[in-house]
Amino acid sequence: MMVMGTSSVAFPYHPASTLKVKAVVWPITGKVVDATGNPLPGVTVVLKGTTNGTSTGVDGSFSLSVPEAAGVLAFSFIGYTPQEKAFTGPGTMNITLAEDAKALEEVVVVGYGTQQRKDVTGSVAQVTAKEFNSGVNPNPLQAIQGKVAGLVITQPNGDPNQNPTIRLRGYTSLAGGSDPLYVVDGIIGVPINSIAPADIETMDVLKDASAAAIYGSRAANGVIIITTKRGKAGTTSVSFNNYVAADVISSELDLLDAEGYRAQVAKIKGDASLNDVIRFPKDANGQGYNTDWFDQITRTGFTNNHDLSIMGGSEAFTYRGSLNYIKRDGIVKNTGFGRLTGRVNLDQKALNNRLNVQYSLAYTQTDQQNRNDDVITRATFFLPTLPIRNTDGSYYEIPGSNALYNPVAMLENYQNDDLKRVMIGGINLKYELLDGFVIGVNGALKNDNTVNSQAYNRNVLAFRSNQGRTSRNLYQTNNKLLEITGSYTRQLGGTNNFNILGGYSYQDNVDDGFGAYNNNYINGLYEQFGYNNLSGGRGTLLSGAQDYATSYRNRTTLVSFFGRGTLNLMDKYNLTATVRQDGSSKFGANNKWAIFPSFAAGWTISNEGFLQGNKPLSYLKLRAGWGQTGNSEGISPYQSLFLYGRQGTYYDGSIGDFVPGYAVIQNSNPDLKWEIIQQANVGIDFTLFEQLNGTIDVYDKRTKDMLYNYNVPANGQYFVNTITANVGEMSNKGIELSLSTDIIKTENLTWNTRLVGTAYKNEIVSLKNDQFDVGVIRYNEFGGRGLSDVFASQLREGHPLGEFLIPHFAGFGTDGKVLLEGADGTTTTDYTKAKLYEAGVAQPRLSASFINSFQYGNFDLNFQLRGVFGNKILNNLRSNFTIPGSILEGNQLTDIANYQTNYSTNQLSDLWLEDGSFVRLDNWQIGYNVPPMGVFKNARVYLGGNNLFIITKYKGIDPELEVRGDLRTSGDAANRQRPNTLGLDNTGIYPKTRSFQLGVNLTF
Repeated sequence: MMVMGTSSVAFPYHPASTLKVKAVVWPITGKVVDATGNPLPGVTVVLKGTTNGTSTGVDGSFSLSVPEAAGVLAFSFIGYTPQEKAFTGPGTMNITLAEDAKALEEVVVVGYGTQQRKDVTGSVAQVTAKEFNSGVNPNPLQAIQGKVAGLVITQPNGDPNQNPTIRLRGYTSLAGGSDPLYVVDGIIGVPINSIAPADIETMDVLKDASAAAIYGSRAANGVIIITTKRGKAGTTSVSFNNYVAADVISSELDLLDAEGYRAQVAKIKGDASLNDVIRFPKDANGQGYNTDWFDQITRTGFTNNHDLSIMGGSEAFTYRGSLNYIKRDGIVKNTGFGRLTGRVNLDQKALNNRLNVQYSLAYTQTDQQNRNDDVITRATFFLPTLPIRNTDGSYYEIPGSNALYNPVAMLENYQNDDLKRVMIGGINLKYELLDGFVIGVNGALKNDNTVNSQAYNRNVLAFRSNQGRTSRNLYQTNNKLLEITGSYTRQLGGTNNFNILGGYSYQDNVDDGFGAYNNNYINGLYEQFGYNNLSGGRGTLLSGAQDYATSYRNRTTLVSFFGRGTLNLMDKYNLTATVRQDGSSKFGANNKWAIFPSFAAGWTISNEGFLQGNKPLSYLKLRAGWGQTGNSEGISPYQSLFLYGRQGTYYDGSIGDFVPGYAVIQNSNPDLKWEIIQQANVGIDFTLFEQLNGTIDVYDKRTKDMLYNYNVPANGQYFVNTITANVGEMSNKGIELSLSTDIIKTENLTWNTRLVGTAYKNEIVSLKNDQFDVGVIRYNEFGGRGLSDVFASQLREGHPLGEFLIPHFAGFGTDGKVLLEGADGTTTTDYTKAKLYEAGVAQPRLSASFINSFQYGNFDLNFQLRGVFGNKILNNLRSNFTIPGSILEGNQLTDIANYQTNYSTNQLSDLWLEDGSFVRLDNWQIGYNVPPMGVFKNARVYLGGNNLFIITKYKGIDPELEVRGDLRTSGDAANRQRPNTLGLDNTGIYPKTRSFQLGVNLTF
């Protein structure tokens, strides 16, 4: 018989004389459910005062062996009120955990601290590990793609080494950079791809200035705070997760095969052209060749991922260690990476729990094979009628002014490898000196280095121009961080409280590196040495050059003072004020320091008397905030200084040879300063009918004093023709929506759905003042046969970034020339006389995600649909592969049959402008949770994948393209003033993939 009490359970007791002496433990079993009777997996069950514990399985059940003595079991789970239950003997406990009455007190990380969700005044979104995207996500950003309103994450191609492009609330800058700041366990500036997604507990996105201003000059583009998993008190837990995946090409260009190519050549150029034995060779049997060049350079790409972790500890000391290894092959041969990540997190409490110390150590090593874009281009272009090799085994290639390079020869005769190492160590101490007053010290060291090694075989036609160049380059960053904070929290009675935070931050960053190259190796040395013997080349002896060896070193320092105050009254009113003063060595002598303030307020209207008890509107909170943040990330050090550098050569008669000359290479600007991003945000959080949770945010984000490299006259005041200055202004306005609800929630079946959407508008407000004028800056270069210096976009005041300014296509003339709508209303073949009009914008008007999760018994299913709408794409690739006049110069698309045969010269027009909207099944996964058995506490097997299908009208390979929009970093001064492409699809794009995944998760 079992008697249940309010705080204890009495089990039948047998006198010692009736028991066998060998019994030394009591088994206690049971089940933990929520208020509706649904089982709760993952609840921590610990024998109070010990490290003996376990966690509930998928069905909420648990089993724990305890010493033969009365005690107390403690049950805890995030989002539920902890509960304790006493026992005096073996038996069964059935526990019902109540949802935390403070459900809105979910803790979010806001920078140098945490806040309860109900007290947040800024725009902050949190994504937990269990909400991460399914499928193959080696980069943490891919794990949250589509999860946060306003956060646009784009994977522009299928290259496994390509980092996603991320923009939070639009484009904020041209030269200053638009990537957010990453903070991992309090360490600022951690490389995002050095973190294994399996190590992450939460990712908090600080979207508006009032939330991000505590990070001051580095928070202009928002802040993503990553908290990694740490140990928990209780029994030791070991987890092993593994998945294998296969990638295939999701979409290919519809190119002509050999038969189709011969037919089009005969149609366009005449049957006599087929007698060209160079382009139409035959084998020993007199048969022509039919080579699928894209098939020759691609493969099925396999991924194998292993995660192993161990954690545990006591109430005073906890630990977690993890190892992750992922090997991912690209679908293009000779591309891919292998990455090893190790992490150790330790937590120590001392001095009556007043001292808390966190130690973190992480190491990542990545071995990476980089793509060669020209190989992909040539595989698209090379003729399908050609063989891979000649009869003697050499590669089949066609030299000449219109040389055709063999893509297989290129693929098999180049190496471009990266070896990347990232080591980060951190320590965070917090000591409660007085009740409510906590002193904190946070320190970190980071070393990030990359060795790039390249080699090209000059015996291959494509690489003869660089004489078979080989090179080795080292790029290294060493970063030191020290932060000291003081925080005071006091309860004012009831639910009233306030917190004051003050701090100091010092960050020192040194970038340095060196490199060397050589070329002109004798035959056979490429195969023997690759890039491992630079001295074996003859280039340094045969041709003098000044750059066979290079080196550099840059240093920046950032010093900051910051403070934040919060006041929470009556569970209704919240106030937050933040100020940060930053000093940076990057800027001019007159503007090294800047102050970034912010203010925000919240009003929980549903806690007012006139709304309490209102079930249709069970929760309603109004938030409003304003603040300023700075941006300095996109510019390199020393931009404000007057610099000398190597410039040309002069003849030195004393040695009888030419030697390097030196001259002014950069103007000084003592007034150079931060870009300022000023942002206002108004938001509401609501719950309808105790079922539908939602958030709406409206923001106005303005970039002032925009950094840019302006043209100036070299007239004595200025020594070179450009200068970095603060002039322009850019605007981003938008609205964000997030909805979540449980459509079905029963004991056996749950269905949760979320809708996340963003609509925004970008505008370049100004690009000049009375001192500097950007002039006409053109970008989105439209290339092709017969085209030079043709651009589809311009930087223009009052217009968005990525707008297409192009002529209207009016048809083809009888002579095959493109007809354009002229400025006088007639048609013209002269592009310079055509009327340019605003044909569309590369930036989407709307982005949205539809996220669904199902649970039925031990089965679970989740998927995410994501789409963008209202954007245009200029299909430069299609324009260059549908030209009948170029049929003998390279392969073409099957669409070439739809164009008149005398069309031979491409022109920029809206003929090639297409709708870039799409809806994609981003990821999906179905899993089965195996009931606990033996040593396994939890076990789950699953099948899933990425990019199962896409719905779009776009005729290219894939409508999701590179959308960086920041300035180019190579080329001459004019080229470095141009933004990178937006909405331009051209050759050499690594094809997108479709992934299928099989995995298992084990905990024991």
